[in-house]
Amino acid sequence: MDPVQFDDACQRCAKCIDACPQYSDVEIIDSLIEYLVSGKESPFDITRCYTCGLCESVCPEKLSLKLLIKEARLKKVKDEGLSDINYLSDPGYEHNMFRTAASIEEPLLFQPGKAETVYYPGCYSSYIHKTVVQAITRLMERAGVDFAVLDGLDYCCGVVAAGTGNPAVIKANGPKLIAKLREMGAKRVVASCPGCYMALSKVYPSMFGELGFEVVHISQFLEELVRKGALRPGEGAGGKVFYHDPCHLTRGMGMFKEPRDLLQQVPGTELMNPSPEGSSCCGFGGGVRLNHPTDSIKASRQEHCDVKEKGGDIIISNCAGCRQNLIEGRPEDGPQVYDLAEYLLLSLGESLERDDKALIDLVNEAYAKGMRGYRRPRLDG
Repeated sequence: MDPVQFDDACQRCAKCIDACPQYSDVEIIDSLIEYLVSGKESPFDITRCYTCGLCESVCPEKLSLKLLIKEARLKKVKDEGLSDINYLSDPGYEHNMFRTAASIEEPLLFQPGKAETVYYPGCYSSYIHKTVVQAITRLMERAGVDFAVLDGLDYCCGVVAAGTGNPAVIKANGPKLIAKLREMGAKRVVASCPGCYMALSKVYPSMFGELGFEVVHISQFLEELVRKGALRPGEGAGGKVFYHDPCHLTRGMGMFKEPRDLLQQVPGTELMNPSPEGSSCCGFGGGVRLNHPTDSIKASRQEHCDVKEKGGDIIISNCAGCRQNLIEGRPEDGPQVYDLAEYLLLSLGESLERDDKALIDLVNEAYAKGMRGYRRPRLDG
């Protein structure tokens, strides 16, 4: 994003600031532009941005404060060099968080085979949110889908590292990932991580050209299986459900209908929010969970309080990062948290063993080993 063009087009109406959960002063715009143009240090902390996209969703000029902050982050890395947070999800880093997680608890990895449908779970689900992968693969098996799985750090999409200001992983791994998916015979790639989905369907084609296969999100895939009758939701789930819109999926990729359509097919489910209007960030994105852990978890706890106040029983999302923050921020009496695939499988009478405390301990240990000065979130109550 050209800061000069942004400067010329922006009316300083402050609608982006009114929508933003993190910044409250419209002066941040002039400050960031000055930093990008002349190098004068900004007094605003750019590590606080969730990259949630609420700013660009309300801008009458179709501008993006998020992208302005992204450019400032890239400049800061270029000027000052990479830090631990930039390396944490880099497969080449000795203390990569997923490598650390694998040393503590065995990851869920598959031998890549050949199939026209390839499930690409992404690093977070393969190494940490393993019940999500188990739920999705079980649903595919129940639906009779002939599929293969491609996972592992060697095929990390790189989008998380890029979001912190380190685009090297995408540049290095993108061509390798595309080549492997083609080698596996993929005609359709199913991604369950919104970041991976964005990388494969939006970022990669712009960087590397036509991929040669279709990319769909798991929300689309599962909704299609139900619509075609390959899966028939049962009565094992149900309740007053709040669907949490992942920022990258909803505002980043414009996908909010399919998961809601799917939820409305599950018997006994009362969907509290039939549209994404008023949706907010869980607090995980943009590196905020690492840089400001307590503030990050407070955001997810606030969502629990809001949903509970409205009588909600369950919060459902379809993003590993959102799932993690919502589990970690859950009060003892807060709504239950499920991934969309977990919930659909539960409706069919199958539940998967999960240990939420062990999950959160694993995440925090992986963060602490890879990032100097990291402190676990502190919350009262």
